Amino acid sequence: MAEELKWFIEQPSQHNPVMVVALEGVFDAAEAATKAVQMMADGANSVELLARIDPEEFFNFQDHRPEIHINKHGKRVITWPCTEVTAVERYGAKHPLVIVNGVEPHLRWRSYAQYLVEVASQCQAGLVVTLGALVGMAPHTRALGVVGSSTNAELAHMFGLGRPTYEGPTGLIGALHDALEQVQIPVISLRVSVPHYVPGPPNPEATRSLLKRFELITGIITDHAELDEAAASWRKRVDAAVADDDDLSEYVKHLERQIDEAEDVLPSGDDIAAQFEAFLRDPW
Repeated sequence: MAEELKWFIEQPSQHNPVMVVALEGVFDAAEAATKAVQMMADGANSVELLARIDPEEFFNFQDHRPEIHINKHGKRVITWPCTEVTAVERYGAKHPLVIVNGVEPHLRWRSYAQYLVEVASQCQAGLVVTLGALVGMAPHTRALGVVGSSTNAELAHMFGLGRPTYEGPTGLIGALHDALEQVQIPVISLRVSVPHYVPGPPNPEATRSLLKRFELITGIITDHAELDEAAASWRKRVDAAVADDDDLSEYVKHLERQIDEAEDVLPSGDDIAAQFEAFLRDPW
């Protein structure tokens, strides 16, 4: 393909990796998804840059401007909103990770999606997982739910996932899922619901929820417990703000009742782990 996708490693050495994608933008409320993949990389014993997608043809820089920084040598450096692909090895993980972290592009979504399909194919990914966060009707007083879905019936049944039912305008992630399905690369979507009355970053509770669900499905340790203290502090701060507003307090109680009445039964962690290993040994 064109030079917009630049490979730094001619032949990635990862065997049957899990490719995980998180992009800053509408699908990254409170920056929960991009923080999740950054934690996976930060906790790795090795990180290797595999490829980069040049931003020139994909962004309106008036909407997402590059930033100027002064480095430690006193030199001005411009940071552009590119997408980077890294190979990540984590201690004790049965499978390596290929992390795609960047910014959702403004333009040429089909071309951009095809570049990510090329990445998945070149790395021989056994599974692609997209992580996202959306503003929703979740109360901050409960564990923030993660919705998992796949159009692949076998995957959905195997991992206790839903089947997509949404119809309407979509984003880059929707285009990417379609492109992957066209070439029969299995893909799962995991998305956490962020309380709409506290949508700003950071939201360690949302990031922790995404990491826990990703770990449950893949068996790849994500160190999500490192966010326990930050998540508890976040909840206390929101508790204090809600307590000062009687109308908001009543609204949160209403959301709690809705959540408590809903049932969300997942397969056990051991069952999912066994099914995941079987899937990657003999995929689709």
